[in-house]
Amino acid sequence: MKTMKMLTKDELDLDPELYPQVNKWLERGDGIAVYENHDFGSATMGHRQFVSYGSPSAMLEVDVPPQRLPDIGNAINWRFQLIGVYRGELL
Repeated sequence: MKTMKMLTKDELDLDPELYPQVNKWLERGDGIAVYENHDFGSATMGHRQFVSYGSPSAMLEVDVPPQRLPDIGNAINWRFQLIGVYRGELL
């Protein structure tokens, strides 16, 4: 298993419009798992997905996020690989 990289606020590279939602996750004690599209054939290669993890209210109800983003809702997410996590102060 790969070692999980702990990201800093700056490394999150998060759109400020997402701060309110992400701060709700952080306030309840969840972490943020950051996944990136690594499919060379995809028009959205490099796109990131931010997912809460760590509590029953989180998108991923796990203590350690998986290396590949599971399918959530109607989204097929096999392209997205974990690049790191953030657990820290509010943004």
